[in-house]
Amino acid sequence: MVDWLSGLLQRTFRIQPVQSRNILHWIGTITATASFVIIATLLVVYDSVFLGSNNLAALHVGDTAPQDIRAPISLSSFISKVLTEQRQAEIRRSVADIYFPPDPAVSRQQSDLTRQILDYIQNIRLDPYGTAQQKIEDLRAISDMELSDTTIIQILGLDDKTWIDITDQITGIVERVMRGEIRDSNIQSVITQLPMQVGVRFTEEQANAIVEVVKNLIRPNTLLDVSATEQARENAAANISVRRSFERGQIILRAGERVDEAAYEALSLLGLLEPNNQRVQDTVRAVLVTIIVVVVTGLYLNRFKPDLLRTSRFMMLLAALFLITLMGARLSIIYGQIYLYPTAAMAILFTALAGAEVSIIGVLGLAVLVGLMQNNSLEMAMFVGVGGFLATLTLRRPERLNGYFLPGLLVALASITVVVIFFQGDFTSTSTTTGLFELIIYCLVNGGLAATVSLAGMYIVTLLFNLPTGFKLVELSQPSQPLLQRLLREAPGTYQHSLQVSNMSEQAANAIGLNADLVRVAALYHDVGKMINPAFFTENQVEGINPHDALDDPARSASIIISHVTEGEKIARQYRLPTRIRDFILEHHGTQVVYFYQLAVQRAGGDASTVDIEQFTYPGPKPQTRETAVLMLADSCEATVRSRKPTKKQEIADIVQQIIDGKLHSGQLDESGITLNDIRIIRKTFVDMLQAVFHPRIDYPKLPSAQPTREPASTPALPQKPVPPLLNNGNGTTVRTTTDSDRIPVVTVPIEPQVTPPARNTQTKEIPAIKIVLDAEDEAPLPDVPPLPRTGEYRAIKNGDNNKPAPPKDDTEN
Repeated sequence: MVDWLSGLLQRTFRIQPVQSRNILHWIGTITATASFVIIATLLVVYDSVFLGSNNLAALHVGDTAPQDIRAPISLSSFISKVLTEQRQAEIRRSVADIYFPPDPAVSRQQSDLTRQILDYIQNIRLDPYGTAQQKIEDLRAISDMELSDTTIIQILGLDDKTWIDITDQITGIVERVMRGEIRDSNIQSVITQLPMQVGVRFTEEQANAIVEVVKNLIRPNTLLDVSATEQARENAAANISVRRSFERGQIILRAGERVDEAAYEALSLLGLLEPNNQRVQDTVRAVLVTIIVVVVTGLYLNRFKPDLLRTSRFMMLLAALFLITLMGARLSIIYGQIYLYPTAAMAILFTALAGAEVSIIGVLGLAVLVGLMQNNSLEMAMFVGVGGFLATLTLRRPERLNGYFLPGLLVALASITVVVIFFQGDFTSTSTTTGLFELIIYCLVNGGLAATVSLAGMYIVTLLFNLPTGFKLVELSQPSQPLLQRLLREAPGTYQHSLQVSNMSEQAANAIGLNADLVRVAALYHDVGKMINPAFFTENQVEGINPHDALDDPARSASIIISHVTEGEKIARQYRLPTRIRDFILEHHGTQVVYFYQLAVQRAGGDASTVDIEQFTYPGPKPQTRETAVLMLADSCEATVRSRKPTKKQEIADIVQQIIDGKLHSGQLDESGITLNDIRIIRKTFVDMLQAVFHPRIDYPKLPSAQPTREPASTPALPQKPVPPLLNNGNGTTVRTTTDSDRIPVVTVPIEPQVTPPARNTQTKEIPAIKIVLDAEDEAPLPDVPPLPRTGEYRAIKNGDNNKPAPPKDDTEN
């Protein structure tokens, strides 16, 4: 589809293939970004756009519901301020008044007043000069007592003895009643009980007179403690909070019911009273926030992970994981409990797939959008952000199962801390403590779910997208892998070479902070293409037997050497190796020119124009990442050191330096992003490891043999091979070229000028003969040499311009 669109653009606008692909790339990027912004915005403003369409914004307290109003979302356990205030008012009214203890002074005061009034009445009774009417008026004038005319006449008509008895009875009742607790609230009940205090010796008329006099003398002797009463009421009301919950679809108000304050509050919290213009504002705000998140993320990745932006498929995977997490947060708000939703699982997945840098910016964007989604909740933004950051910073070994437990535990602890900090309520209250304990349980479950979901997500992503995750790399590094077993059987020398390169690459990658596991596994598979023709590579050859000598065709030899890259990529596809591993296979030689190009030019009489350099150049591309650059250097250094067999440690250091300088000068590392400081560390690492492996051995003396000494057997006669050609090195000295590496590197041996020297005796250092025992199968003739490919057949550069020729490189093969 992409190729068809690219061809259409080329035909329509008459543009170059590179330009058409760039245009398609930008169109795809803009489309994907716009789709991301639209989907994220709709998830954030879902309530306003899709659930606020009932046009209920005009309702007020006291109005009648025009229809059945149902909850558009689930709202669990929120504190209703209206119902809480109503309940607190009821509790305050139910708290009894608190009074001070009875005041003895009041009792004494009333007793004294009783005696004064009775003495006054006695004086009026004994006034010889007062008329009956005047005495009645004098008794009516008593300010602290209201007596009926019947009682006054009855009192004035009593004889002295009866009056004295009544006086004693009144005094006794007042003193006895006033010793009890009399409040304003119960004084009437005390007065009602007065007839029971009168002695039975008095007549009914006399008892009524006594009661009427006494009830005017009873006063409250206990006062209300206003401060204590109010405090008691506040204490009782402080522990009261009314919580409400609504399930999605639950009826809040039925049609025709009156909208009270509690119902209005519920409608407001559920977003049903949001006006239409407010929905537009929320949508615009969500769009702006989402665009800011996308722009900041893009700038951040361009600064710290520029290579990631070029991998469009992987970026789409990360964006899909982000949107899935955001959708889950929205569903948990609608249907479930947001505190149970493991948003930190996305952070763990991002860290395992793309690194901590990508996870940090992803968690930050998710926290902002979830906080905005939850009615601008700072608590929810902190809940998502703190948990995600801790999960990112504590995930150390994503390839190990136990590496996910610590992040899950810390996510739970971080969530509990955020909940406690932002929890609103009295911690001394039983009801609020129960609510806090419930949230803490949710946070603990959240941490466990974060670890579990991330593990499941890693398995699914690895299975569906064949990514080089930690789990996949562990699986591919097992020696029992079918491809590694095949490499061991068919090209054992290449297998051993790959193991050594793997160790070197891993140590160097660790030293400069790269993905060492990825480099180590890629090094194990980087030369699998040599299984097609293993005998044409020096590590698989018997010393002294080189099939290229019998072939005697530089172009065909170059084709065989180069094909191990392209054939290796095909084999990797066949065994479903991740794309990232296949990149190592294609890039570990870059675009360097093989040795046989020089041989072809020499055979053409020195005329390079008659030789097609495309046939002698690796297809590439050059290393695109620091990881592939490390593998290129490790592969070249190990092969060259093994080929030259140095006898001194300094020789190893010089060889490594020569290889690295050659790669730099030929431009093979220009596109990898590797730094000079990285190269310095890599060089030291390689030198240390190679010196430990290729150090000189002690030449132990031979043990005496009982058999007679005899001359060593001569080496079996081998087919005569052509003498390598003579080349001029440009300084007047002729050199003879030989080959001794996996890709036939050049080993120059100085040759004296062709003059007739005087006869002389020369001594050369004797090299001990090595006895080689060949199996019958090894002595069998080699299979047919693969046919020579057409020019440019292997020049398809991965992820690049297929029509752009690679510049010729004159780099020593290793």
